[in-house]
Amino acid sequence: MLTEKDKKYYHVERSYGSFYRSLQIPCEVEQDAVKASFKKGVLKITLPKSAKAQENVRKIEVKGE
Repeated sequence: MLTEKDKKYYHVERSYGSFYRSLQIPCEVEQDAVKASFKKGVLKITLPKSAKAQENVRKIEVKGE
């Protein structure tokens, strides 16, 4: 069960039976190279970016304390 609490909302997910979720991908992907695996209750989806999407990549420096 997933539970999120905030001042403005309370969100709970419970799994029972089949499950369906969809999401929009923010960039173009190589559709023939998409892979998915399910192991120990974790769904892993690999969506390689297309060459066109990789042109717009930028790096952001992350500084630690």
